Amino acid sequence: MKQDIHDVIIIGGGPAGCNAAIVLARSRRSVLIIDEGKQRNLRSQGMHNYLTRDGVLPTDYIAMAHKELNSYKIPILQARAIKARMLATHGFEVIDNQGNKHLCRRLLMATGVTDKIPDIPGMKELWGCGVYHCPFCDGWECHKQPIGLYARDYNGYGMAQALQHLSGDVILFTDGRQYLKPNQKAHLKALGIKVVAQKVKELAIENKKLLGVVLENGELVPLASMFVEHGHIVNDDLLKQLGCNCTNKGAAITNRQQRTSIPGLYVAGDAAFDIHFVIVAAAEGAKAAVAIHNDLLKTDNLEYA
Repeated sequence: MKQDIHDVIIIGGGPAGCNAAIVLARSRRSVLIIDEGKQRNLRSQGMHNYLTRDGVLPTDYIAMAHKELNSYKIPILQARAIKARMLATHGFEVIDNQGNKHLCRRLLMATGVTDKIPDIPGMKELWGCGVYHCPFCDGWECHKQPIGLYARDYNGYGMAQALQHLSGDVILFTDGRQYLKPNQKAHLKALGIKVVAQKVKELAIENKKLLGVVLENGELVPLASMFVEHGHIVNDDLLKQLGCNCTNKGAAITNRQQRTSIPGLYVAGDAAFDIHFVIVAAAEGAKAAVAIHNDLLKTDNLEYA
């Protein structure tokens, strides 16, 4: 039995993948979305910096997206894509964690990133609802309140300044590290930003709300919110399997149409090298979809060129 070959398989059902699927479906392309359902921001209390969608819960956003996808009869397979390879026919084969094989002519990766949450008791519990990674995304809700910044493995000097623009009460916790240069210390002091170098024991929580940071000596430093400078991991397993050119941090290197170094492979969203906003991911999905459609048109009409 001959297996169906989709025009496009999209791996990842976040804003990049879903928006690309809509654009492709409206151009009458056959699309399959493979999505594990583990979007980065699912625990957020509201999306921001997205005109007309400010404050919308990510779960509600995904539900709205799926409703629109369903109107175009775009299938969404809830599974994890674990293998991908190029075919001699210039297409791709994708294998999911259920052992199913899927074929396509073009492949769009929208696999995103995974945040590295500090291994401090309380961080995971409050992630997205008291502990945040992006001042642009969640800073407004915390302004004029005591804000903490946890930065152990990364220098928190820059983010501390960004947070100080939101609140006059900012404390940088370096968790035992002494990485600040003398001029950086002087600058932070001049801005009124406190630096706490003692090791952090845990976050104090009451009724799922952050009360503050408990230091190793037992002292409680009261806070209303906490930001972290702790990095993230690009979900790049499939990119590596395909040999895609990436930055040293794993983000795919693409051109303005989201094309990668691998013919027929496109990457959109946080797994590509750009700013990590939902609206940017959605826009990149749209750009990739247009480029993929035009790429397929060119291929299908090559003999007449």
